[in-house]
Amino acid sequence: MRLQGKVALVTGAANERSIGWGIARALADEGADVIVNDVSQVTALEQRAAELRAIGRRALAVSADVTDVAQVNAMFDRAVSEMGRVDIVASNAGIIRWQPLMETTPENLQAVVNVNIKGNVYVCQAAARQMIAQGDGGRIIITSSVQADVQFTINPIYGATKYAMHIFTSSLALELAPHNITVNHIGPGWVQSALNDPTPDLQTAEGVERQRQAIPLKRPGEPYEMGRAVVYLAADGGYVTGVGIRLDGGLSIGKY
Repeated sequence: MRLQGKVALVTGAANERSIGWGIARALADEGADVIVNDVSQVTALEQRAAELRAIGRRALAVSADVTDVAQVNAMFDRAVSEMGRVDIVASNAGIIRWQPLMETTPENLQAVVNVNIKGNVYVCQAAARQMIAQGDGGRIIITSSVQADVQFTINPIYGATKYAMHIFTSSLALELAPHNITVNHIGPGWVQSALNDPTPDLQTAEGVERQRQAIPLKRPGEPYEMGRAVVYLAADGGYVTGVGIRLDGGLSIGKY
């Protein structure tokens, strides 16, 4: 119960097979009260919040589009109004479009950049503003991706947005260090999540096995395992800032 008394906000947490929900569950298991967010998915969000209340946590479901700064600011206002404060923010919401560069449409380009870059900027701005106002520090953890380290030809825009989060994390960590606010990121690899279900290589048994063999630990990750890394950064990583943790089973150092 290392996070008892803390309030966490997790974006992109509506789907029960999402990294966001894995993060929310892991934080709640360590005692944190949790605000779960996603865009539009009101029923699913309410179900996630109910599951957290069932284990004795305070929980709040807030539907908001992270690409809309007004909605993000309203989400934080509601979080503080109903939960009292925000100590931990897991800026996790993200989308992917499986298209090679030459097939990438303007619409998909804009959508990925909006969520994966603008969304993180707006959420981190609001988080930093609230944590500075509280005056006792805080923890911001962004979800990046192994694709910032291992490049693929079928989604270069996604990889570029995730690499951008490496630079963003380090710069923001420097800016917020005087306020005792740490900023770090996690880099999931192949995780058994709804986001990864459409991956072209995972549509056949042969493709699944090829992916598995490319990972030194010979298995995909679980959303909850991503959450445990966030728990470390939120609870124990008070002297860790401006860095990332690769959670890829060794994929990025293997012979992919």
